[in-house]
Amino acid sequence: MKTGASSSRRRSLLLAAAGILTVVLTACTGRGGGQLPPSVGFTGAASFGFSFSCEDSGGINPPTGKLAIELAYSDKGTSLIGSPFGIHGTVDVIDSVLESEICSGQNPPPGGNELIFLGRYRLTSSAPAGVPAACRDTTSESCRFEVIVRDNDMNRAPSPGDYFQITLSSTTAVKSTLDAGTVFYTRAGLLSAGNLTVD
Repeated sequence: MKTGASSSRRRSLLLAAAGILTVVLTACTGRGGGQLPPSVGFTGAASFGFSFSCEDSGGINPPTGKLAIELAYSDKGTSLIGSPFGIHGTVDVIDSVLESEICSGQNPPPGGNELIFLGRYRLTSSAPAGVPAACRDTTSESCRFEVIVRDNDMNRAPSPGDYFQITLSSTTAVKSTLDAGTVFYTRAGLLSAGNLTVD
C-alpha cells in the first residue's frame, strides 16, 4: 500500500505478476468521470471516464473472480510533454488464477473512499513530443498507467470535490508500483465537474 493515508480510508488494488505481494479485494467497484480544470503546467482541461470492478464469483476451490478496467483520458491543452493527447487504458494481462485470487481474497483490507489501480494504455491520438518512443503505439496497450480516485462525498451526487490522479509510465513490466524513473506524465486535482463513486 502507499504511505501517507489511513488504511481504514482506502481501497487499493496493486496488480502484480506471480510472486509479487498483491493487495486483494472482494467485490470492489469504482466508476465515474469528470474534468480537471486548467492548472499550473496545463493550459487546458482534462476529461476522463473509468470503470473498475473486481468481482468475487463465488468459487471456493479454486477461487473465482473477474477483474475489469476501462479508462479513457484526454488532456485538451498543452503540458510539459507537449500537445493535447488521449489514451485508452485496460487491465494488465495476468494469469487467470492470479486474477481470481486478487478478486476473491479471504482477507481484504478495510473499505474506504480511495481506489488505486494499474493497467496498460495506448494512445488514441497523435503522440506529443514528450511521449517516449516505446509508448507511441496506437494499436495496442503496451506501457502502463496508475490511477488514484477518491470519492470525497461518499454518495452518488455530482461532486466537484472528488479527486483524480493519473500517472503515465514508459515501463512495460507488470509490477505493483510504477518506477519513478519511468514516469513522464502526472496530473492530479479536484474535479471541476463530474462525479466518482467507490464502493
